[in-house]
Amino acid sequence: MDKFPLYIWNSVKLTFTIVVVQLFTAATGAYVFTKLQWKGRDFIFGLYLASMMIPMQAVMIPQFLIIRNINLYDTHASLVFLGAFTAFGTFLIKQYFMSIPDTYCEAARIDGAKEWTIFTTLMLPMSKAVLVTQVIFSFRFFWNDFFTPLIYITTPELKTLPLGMTDFVREQYVYWGPQMAAALISIIPVLIIFLFGQKYFVQGVASSGLKG
Repeated sequence: MDKFPLYIWNSVKLTFTIVVVQLFTAATGAYVFTKLQWKGRDFIFGLYLASMMIPMQAVMIPQFLIIRNINLYDTHASLVFLGAFTAFGTFLIKQYFMSIPDTYCEAARIDGAKEWTIFTTLMLPMSKAVLVTQVIFSFRFFWNDFFTPLIYITTPELKTLPLGMTDFVREQYVYWGPQMAAALISIIPVLIIFLFGQKYFVQGVASSGLKG
């Protein structure tokens, strides 16, 4: 129980890192699938979406073998590696990007802007709502994730908050008071994120379904 502050820090560090990495990959992927024309684009995107239909149980063992073979087992890097990409996040942001007229990008290209400049100075500022929505989804999932750290983390000092809460459970006794306090603490960050982002959350979800 003396490691509880460390568990909180591990969760904060990992969740922040994964959310940032996942937001970057989802946003760049959405831009490539929406505003750039290239052969096989729709087919590749269809395959990417199809990955959401594969149950986790089907890929759990191959993922574990890959993580072990590249020497990332029992490291925080393994959790970042596994959470770096999201088909759902890419789809969500792509739907929002589709509601932004292509003429904006074409005008920027005529003015000599590179694709990275268009993406960072035009698309992202216009997509704040859906980006905040994706942050809320990602933060909630990874902050509360118990199963993935359970598989890939064994060192006590590397445990995240959901995994560390099992320390309050003993063979003969459960420390209900500390466990309930830990559960309350774990809820607070998610509640804060949602309260500050709820305006963008509603707007992002609604706007992402405007055009399909």
